[in-house]
Amino acid sequence: MVDPSAHAGSDQVFFGATVTYVDDEGVERTVTILGVDEADNARQEISWVSPVACALLKAREGDEVVLQTPAGIRSLEILSVAYPTPQ
Repeated sequence: MVDPSAHAGSDQVFFGATVTYVDDEGVERTVTILGVDEADNARQEISWVSPVACALLKAREGDEVVLQTPAGIRSLEILSVAYPTPQ
């Protein structure tokens, strides 16, 4: 079991992060990276093995990452990274 609050205050993307990013078309999205069984797209939760999460993992706020899609390469700029606060 991983405690995402251990990364509270970090600007680097790890499991449990809530990440806001903007794509190369100017569309801003916020997602939370969770486990395969926990993710729910309707609540903007994505699996850590999804293509978007794989592109975001280990990047930092301000970084631009490359996302390979069936339609071609997309660019995502990370605007913010947040974690739950430790209890």
